Amino acid sequence: MTHPAPAVPAPRMPPFPAMVAAPLAVLSAFAPGFFFLVALGFSGGELSGPEWVLLAVPLALSLGLLVGAVLLVRGRSWLVLATAGGVLAGLVLGGTAFGGWAEDALGFGLAVGLLPAAAALLAAHPAVRTWVAARRGVR
Repeated sequence: MTHPAPAVPAPRMPPFPAMVAAPLAVLSAFAPGFFFLVALGFSGGELSGPEWVLLAVPLALSLGLLVGAVLLVRGRSWLVLATAGGVLAGLVLGGTAFGGWAEDALGFGLAVGLLPAAAALLAAHPAVRTWVAARRGVR
């Protein structure tokens, strides 16, 4: 089923919230990606089943943020970035608040949690959602 073309073509340039969300998502992807590499390095590649799951979650979130940033800038999807950023922010901020993850480095813990939260909120901004829908030709 094809959708009729919109009356006014969508601009190629992303709206300002999308242009801010994409670099924030890329910056946010470094922390879980770095955690994955460090944990894998310390393990020497000798991991059991549950330990692989604990490493797969940050890797998936990091890749989700990177792929979401590319999809957002191209005008294809805002939901990938918003979902990955929201889940990462929830895990980090929840772990910081309730689990004491960042006792000695509270500023770092908050930054690691607030950057993906900001990226998720900016990606879900109504102007961004409207722009993506117009770029995809969906009403």
